[in-house]
Parts: sequence; C-alpha cells; structure tokens
Amino acid sequence: MRLMLVEDEYLLNKTIKTYLETKNYKVDSYADGLEALEEIVKGYDLFILDIDIPNISGIELLEQIRKLYQTTPIIIMSATIDMNMITSAYTKGCNDYLRKPFDIKELALKIEAFTRTVDKFVVLQESLLYNKDSNTLSYENREILLTFHEQLFLSLLLQNRGNIVNSEQLEYAIWGVDDAVPHLRQLVSRLRKKLPLDVIQNRVGEGYFIV
Repeated sequence: MRLMLVEDEYLLNKTIKTYLETKNYKVDSYADGLEALEEIVKGYDLFILDIDIPNISGIELLEQIRKLYQTTPIIIMSATIDMNMITSAYTKGCNDYLRKPFDIKELALKIEAFTRTVDKFVVLQESLLYNKDSNTLSYENREILLTFHEQLFLSLLLQNRGNIVNSEQLEYAIWGVDDAVPHLRQLVSRLRKKLPLDVIQNRVGEGYFIV
C-alpha cells in the first residue's frame, strides 16, 4: 500500500513515516502542501494530511486530491478544536479526523481499517491485471510494457473506477497543463493498441473511465 503523509513537524513526520514503514506500508512524506500537491498524481491508496502546513493548507490540498481521487481514503490530523474547520474537512471529503496529540498506534489502526480489504492486484477483465504496488499491467501472466504517462493515466482511472475523470484533470495530472488534448488522445490510442481487451471507455466531451 502506498501512502502520502503531509506533516510539517519534522519529528512527527519522521516518527509516523518510520513507524508505518515497519508495518510494510510505502510512505512518501512531505512537509509542504504545494510540494505534496505536485506529487498527488503518483497513485496513492491513502492520504494523511495535517491542516496547518506551509503554502497551501491541508483543507485546500484535500480539495485538490478529491478532484483526482473520489473514493481514496483521506485522514486529517490536527490540533485544532475549531468545529467549523473540522466540519469543513468532512464536508470537503475527508474520511476520518485524528486530533493531535495522538497515539501513533491509533493512526495505524485507522489505516488498517481503511486498507483491510484492498488488494494490490486490480482485475480489469479476465486475465488482465494491474499491480498497484509496481504500477505494472499483465495479461495471462505476461507483462505489458507501459510508459510513465500510460501508468499515470491507468492509475488515475483505476483510483476513480466507475466514474468519469474529465480530460482537463487528466491532462493537468499527466503533463502539468490543461490544454494537451492531442497528447491525451494519442496516449489513449497507443494504450488501447497495447491492451488485449477493450477496458478504456470514453464519453465525448466529458472524459475517460474504466468500468
């Protein structure tokens, strides 16, 4: 399981990361909200966000994450007792709130509860499998080689499986711009030629999705 941790207190960040890695989680940690925002496209299974972080707040980061990951669990942690702030976090899509200071074992239990049923392999169709840990695709146990951008594209669709991810979001997530329509169409065309089964669907004028 791959987790994103955003916490600007150095010792707490290091403590959480080290502890969770002993639990066999892959943890990418950041201390800056803007830096974390640039990395959310990497394909995470769960997010852990502090509210008071530099450059953009955890609430703002939460909003941006929800544009790409509609169902991925997000845990907010903060020392705030402001109910308006806490309510805002839940309204904007967080799944759980952990008040500081907390026992790190409680955080681990919450993560375990969210990830208990998550398998590292996603079955697209029949023998077509996507490995979320390695971002690799295989068909009948043979790997299908993907470019970095193709991996990002598939990862984003699978994180939002069953829901349409609009083209502007995909373009920005993959290339950092929202006017890369020719590039996106070419990427999808190349990827479809690699796949033995037709799993990528599109709705004209809206975006792409995997059922």
